[in-house]
Order: sequence, then structure tokens, then C-alpha cells
Amino acid sequence: MRFHTDRTTTIGSICDVFDGPHATPKKTAEGPIYLGINAITEEGHIDSSQYAHLSEVDYTKWTRRIEPRPGDLVFSYEAALGRYAIIPEGFRGALGRRLALLRPKNEKTNIQWLLYYFLSPTWKAFTERETVKGSTVNRLSVEEFPNYPVPLLSKESQDDIVSILAPIDKAISTNSQINDNLPMAA
Repeated sequence: MRFHTDRTTTIGSICDVFDGPHATPKKTAEGPIYLGINAITEEGHIDSSQYAHLSEVDYTKWTRRIEPRPGDLVFSYEAALGRYAIIPEGFRGALGRRLALLRPKNEKTNIQWLLYYFLSPTWKAFTERETVKGSTVNRLSVEEFPNYPVPLLSKESQDDIVSILAPIDKAISTNSQINDNLPMAA
């Protein structure tokens, strides 16, 4: 298996980029999910215990621009930078402030591979160079995001990478859950 390539393409050539709303709705006790940055872990997962909710009326407004679908890759572009995760099955909700999402344009992109690439030291170093330093918060330009480079790998190579990393990711996640529950068992 050969995973290294010097060939690149742009994010915008493989995915559509959608920016979320630039405001925060009134939170409710139940209803559709309002996905905030705090529900996206640094390890690339969504923590459903951190979900907030919004009303059906606000859901319609907040999904006017984009309605997240399972398999979309959501990311934070402002304040808490570098949070990436894939929208899970059964998700019905809206993006929170400072979040955007990527939706593959076709079947040639394994979104799980793209997630792992975004969690890599290579991508983190690139985004550190691209970060716009603000007076209050730092951000990545959503307008420039489609122009950012990513490796151009065959779908087969992407799938091979995912087949190696996904079991490791699952084991790490399982071990973290076990560790989190140890104090309760004692």
C-alpha cells in the first residue's frame, strides 16, 4: 500500500463547503439538536451528552442555509479551532455558531479518510499557518477553505487508510469510555 503522494487537490474540488448561521437561537429543553462546538471533541467525535436543543421554528430558520446530514463532516472555524467530526446516523439538527460543514461531491471521497487527514499533524501545521489572528478570537477563513490543499489519493488508498485507522480510533474511544467510568466503579 502506498499512501504518500505529492499530488494535491483542493477541498472545494472534492467537497462542497457550507457555513452555518452566524447567530445563536434560544435553547430549549427538547427538540431538534443544536450542535455547538463543545459537542465536538478534539479527537474527532461528537459527544451527544453535550447537545443543546432548539425549537422547531428555530430549526427551520437555522437549517435554511444548510441542513446537516449523516456523513457530513462538520468543523469549527473560529474560537475553538481544529474540531472536526462526522455527523452520525439519526442526527436531526442544526449547526451552531462558528461551525461549517463539508459534503463530498461524489463517491470518490471517503469522508472518514478526510476526517483523519484533518486530525493529522500535517493538517494542523497547515491550519496554524492559515489562521487569521483576531483581536478577540482566531479563525480560519471559510471563504478560503475550499481552496486549501489536500492529498490527491485514490478512493482505494483512502479506504485502506480508514481500514487501518478506524479500528485504532474505536479502541482508543472504547478505552477512554472505560477510563471515564472507572471512578464510578470504585
